[in-house]
Amino acid sequence: MILIGASNVTLSFPLLVHSVMQSLPGPLQIFATQGHGRSFCNWSYVLHRGLPPITGCGLWEELSRQSPASQTWALITDVGNDLIYGVEVDVVLQQVQNVFEQLSRDNARLTFVRLPVERIMMLTDFQYRVVKKMLFPGPTVPWSLISQRVLELDERMEELATRWNGTILTPRLSWYGVDPIHIRSSQRASAWREVLESWPFAESPVVSWPSSHQAIRLWRTAPAERSYWRRHEHTQQPCWTSSPGRTLWQY
Repeated sequence: MILIGASNVTLSFPLLVHSVMQSLPGPLQIFATQGHGRSFCNWSYVLHRGLPPITGCGLWEELSRQSPASQTWALITDVGNDLIYGVEVDVVLQQVQNVFEQLSRDNARLTFVRLPVERIMMLTDFQYRVVKKMLFPGPTVPWSLISQRVLELDERMEELATRWNGTILTPRLSWYGVDPIHIRSSQRASAWREVLESWPFAESPVVSWPSSHQAIRLWRTAPAERSYWRRHEHTQQPCWTSSPGRTLWQY
């Protein structure tokens, strides 16, 4: 299982890992690349923590070293942070296409979750600036330009995912509240159940949060590479093992 995203994956990370572990018997490897503000194109920084770009992290090298799996399923979501960092649509699309190409080499069945365009387009210029200042450091691209780029990226990402035979899911407006890009806490279980049900589980997935203790342990697992206060840290992978043959790898 390959989980690729940013803050929405991070906020629900214990839920996702626990649900997949519950729903699939036998040997299982979960590979995740996620994190608040995560970028496909460049290093991204939130407060004092930095993470490498999704296309440049160690996930792809590790996957190339792994023995072929009987089945590989992949989730891609949270595509859009790069726009707020000022990256052009064409550049974002090229990097995401590189990810699709890498996943195709592993014969991964792909699920792509679109941007919450319906909710994003309700933002005013003032609201956008507040969200930008709170969540994304750096220069502010004008809302008039960002809103155009969001629509263009969403349309072209849908075309790209279709070309790669991906299952495409459109977020429901009811998943979001005042925050236009993060799924509300009360909606996370039902939202991710809908996402996971798009994967070909033999039976409907069991979607539930783990215990508080286990959730904290999963949130605290560290990726292979990150920086704190510009000091690089490296963590050996897998970063978590639930039982022999069932592991979690983070990049």
